[in-house]
Amino acid sequence: MTMVEDMEEGLLRRTPIIGEMILEAEQKGREAAITELLGRLFARRVGRRPTSEEERAIVERARALGPGEVDDAWLDLEGDALIRWLAEPARRS
Repeated sequence: MTMVEDMEEGLLRRTPIIGEMILEAEQKGREAAITELLGRLFARRVGRRPTSEEERAIVERARALGPGEVDDAWLDLEGDALIRWLAEPARRS
């Protein structure tokens, strides 16, 4: 049964329109997970949930810098320092 399901999924992924839809859904799922996890950590550090603008900046920062540098900032910076770091332009490492 699993083998048939894997084959079907492979066929679906190779179908151009469906494959693009699957990739898009997976990307949105990853972004939602990043936003949720880092949003919770942000709330613990800052004392409130991030704004929608801050959420976008979180995802962009994670893409640009990678998870390691973002994790370091979330663990090392508190409150206003984290907000300032998030607001400044991301420099690729």
